Amino acid sequence: MTLIIGVKCSNGVVIGADGAATLGAMGKRTILQPMKKLDILEGKLIFSLSGPVGLGQLFKGDIQKAWESHVFEGKESFEVMATMRDIMWPHAKCELENAAIARNAIGNIALESALSSVIIAMPVKNKFALFQFNQQCSPEEATEDLPFVSTGSGQPIADPFLAFLRRLFWKNGPPSLSEGILAVVWTLLHTILINPGGVANPKQVVILEKEGNNFIARELSPEELQEHYEFIDNMEKKISDLQQEIRESSLTGEAIIPLPSNNSIKK
Repeated sequence: MTLIIGVKCSNGVVIGADGAATLGAMGKRTILQPMKKLDILEGKLIFSLSGPVGLGQLFKGDIQKAWESHVFEGKESFEVMATMRDIMWPHAKCELENAAIARNAIGNIALESALSSVIIAMPVKNKFALFQFNQQCSPEEATEDLPFVSTGSGQPIADPFLAFLRRLFWKNGPPSLSEGILAVVWTLLHTILINPGGVANPKQVVILEKEGNNFIARELSPEELQEHYEFIDNMEKKISDLQQEIRESSLTGEAIIPLPSNNSIKK
């Protein structure tokens, strides 16, 4: 059970994840254990996976090897996506084929160890790039029109909330890095609070930013995250206070924002 969120910003990329790993066997969950789900490769590439840890280790190992061999240098985004797909697909194909055979013996739970999705942030030709790869390694790049991605069991909760935040705060273009961090942290908080289980603390947030001419990926410290927690607390309190003010003023007939009349409700 996982939630990973990525936001492509005007001046960077932010990726956040919950910190609960679900252990189990034969479709039965046993325990949750804290773990970090975001890896920084070579100081510039952020790798994250929703799915079997072992499959992620295979993906990550080959991607790091390709980076060290300068395989991605000079390529356009679509070429990088195709190359990464070709790197990951042999591993995914092998697991899917094995799961298809095992399914005859143990049922559909065999697929649990074969299905995954990956989110990667990296510099491409001196620009920020955010990629997502689904269970068959089909790629998609985040754009200004659709600057956020998410994956994992928490996605059905996270996507609507991200769309809500986008409509409120950055509907006219991509967010700044600070706004992207806020959106990721707020969405993680919201999803962890209301999900039915399996998405849990600790939270991890990693950013890809530019310092001078260098791209740098780094994990945000607890102190940096605390600033966003405090801002979110203040925002939620202001909304709550405004609702209370509207309710109280409506009783005097001087509502600052008139509430809908019960007469308008059709029975």
